Amino acid sequence: METPPDPPLTFTILGEVSAARGGEVLDLGPAKQRAVLAVLLLDAGQPVPVEKIVDAVWGDEPPENGANVVQKYVAGLRRVLDPGRAPRTPGELLALSGGGYVLRTAPEALDAQRFEAALAEAADQRGSGQLVEAADTLRRALDLWRGPALAGLTGPVFDAARTRLTEARARAWEKWADAELARGNHTGVMPDLVRLVEEFPLREGLRAQLMIALHQGGRQAEALAAYRDAREYFLEEFGVEPGEKMQETHRRILRGEAFYSEPVDPWSDSDDIPVPASAHLDLGQRYAPTDLTVSTPPPAWSPTPLAPPPLPWAPAQKRRFPIFEVIVAALLPIIVCSFGSWIYFVYAGLRRHDRRQFVVAGGYALLLVAAFVVLTIDPSPVESAELSDTEAIGFLMLLAITAAAAIHGGILAGHPGDTPRDRMLREQSRQFAAFDPIRARQLGVGRPDLIRHFDDGGLVDLNHVPVHELARLPGLGPAEAHRIVIGRYERPYAHPEELVVRGLIPARILRRIRSLLICIPPAQMPAGAPWDSPYHPH
Repeated sequence: METPPDPPLTFTILGEVSAARGGEVLDLGPAKQRAVLAVLLLDAGQPVPVEKIVDAVWGDEPPENGANVVQKYVAGLRRVLDPGRAPRTPGELLALSGGGYVLRTAPEALDAQRFEAALAEAADQRGSGQLVEAADTLRRALDLWRGPALAGLTGPVFDAARTRLTEARARAWEKWADAELARGNHTGVMPDLVRLVEEFPLREGLRAQLMIALHQGGRQAEALAAYRDAREYFLEEFGVEPGEKMQETHRRILRGEAFYSEPVDPWSDSDDIPVPASAHLDLGQRYAPTDLTVSTPPPAWSPTPLAPPPLPWAPAQKRRFPIFEVIVAALLPIIVCSFGSWIYFVYAGLRRHDRRQFVVAGGYALLLVAAFVVLTIDPSPVESAELSDTEAIGFLMLLAITAAAAIHGGILAGHPGDTPRDRMLREQSRQFAAFDPIRARQLGVGRPDLIRHFDDGGLVDLNHVPVHELARLPGLGPAEAHRIVIGRYERPYAHPEELVVRGLIPARILRRIRSLLICIPPAQMPAGAPWDSPYHPH
């Protein structure tokens, strides 16, 4: 009697990373082992080099022998995913090839690939006029999502893949809403569109669709109010007017015109990128969120800046001096008589995500312990009016620690460095640049050398910033800055990692400045510029 085949394996990354066999969820083991599986799933069917796995899973803190650690986790995954494999035999499901480890899965085994296939199917259905079928197919595809993609995994590789998948999900929602509106189901889409505008506030397509749904439902005043809300949001957050799509929708509503009154194909609109049957989500490419933009953004998103273009070579706006924090940092060691001289540095380390401040705090704590040890070596009698020599030295140490911590803390507080607000502003600006690179370029995102009407958290655009601004970055001098500028004329940068790939700077310097860098496509890109090239070229 033949042994029945094992139930098929299925994998999910549209939510938490998981694997199941025949509907039974498998225990994937430690968190790092799950992360290794996620890296392999992002390049399912393709060899993944060991160094890429190490870089994705451990980032700036790789293990001493990364290849052996990866091999250990791969062996653990083989035991879970392929339990019938004989020990010490080559793996077939998870194999080692000349280019690295490869996870061989059927196309329908991974939820992200099923999602992609459903988008292609819905595009064909919409193209042939099957609106109901297209909407149903898209809704089934969207139901595959069980939360944020790659939930619980952090690092540049996972963050970039999560951003790409989230962008694909937002685009799928827009196409679903278009299909529903085209077939007259404006009432059914309103609750979802209200929720989606909150979830994706930068998607002007969703905002325009909400306005259309309200207008088609006879609620013109609410449709106009939705436009006012969107305009206030973009003006407050970015200092720009809504894009042409929303403005045209607003004008048509004011004129009382009907939408979808004639046969149209909303999926061919210039503000959306169609998903052909051969399209692929390119899950395994390593990009920063700013690198997700297409090389030539569509004209429908032409910017309407609130202010004139920024003036070249103007000084950047100055920030307020943190006088209150300086006073607290300087007085704290004095108030607590040097006992808490380490406290501010722990706070600074947490706030700035700077491990060096924890080392400083530990140093002050050790000096404080040393001072007390000295005080106890030769204590003077209680009735004595004079201090012993060791007590005098101990008290002098305490005074020196207090003075040093007060001065050091005040100086550190006066140079705020990287604050949570800066990180939030950078992430917000990256999202805006990914959403509309034309407006980001015209507004001067990543250009500290320009007068601007907003704060981008200190971003530096590798494709546009002048040499003297690059030379100000930590670890970069004039020579490195000139090489970077020459490199962008040869080929514009698609992502900051190219600085290391092209041999312009060492990896240790990139790790220091990576969070400050952005790559906005230039207005006129050279033919064949590899904006969609993977991090590890094939």
